[in-house]
Amino acid sequence: MEISINEFSGVRGVLELEHWRSGNLLQALVIPNLETDVYKALRANLRIGSGTAPSHISIGTGTTDAVVGDTAMEAEVDIQAATRTRITMEVENDASQYTYTFTLAADTDVTEAGLLNALSGGILCYHRVFTAVPTLEADALKVTWRSKS
Repeated sequence: MEISINEFSGVRGVLELEHWRSGNLLQALVIPNLETDVYKALRANLRIGSGTAPSHISIGTGTTDAVVGDTAMEAEVDIQAATRTRITMEVENDASQYTYTFTLAADTDVTEAGLLNALSGGILCYHRVFTAVPTLEADALKVTWRSKS
């Protein structure tokens, strides 16, 4: 029986969003990852010791559906360095986790999130667009990307 390499090359994982106000969880979303084509090329480089790994989480207000061909956020509002850790999804330390909790500076309907490999001009690794999360000034939005290659 012939097995295609594509059966083993998909990235699995999720984007988790938690919207907090005054210490109370208002909303939690869990959305499947969407890996971009440019990240597939970067992952190949990372496997041979070249390239820069994902490091930053971005949020924005773009509303165009995310697709694998995306190379940038549509309407970025903020980008910050993520806390990066290894986690267990199936076997010990087989996955990566990137987390940052944004404190919103103004009322914003957050509708997109991305994981990039630089603060500026980075490669967009994962990108998702979702139903608006209506945040008020000083609300917290915890963004967590989990992935297993």
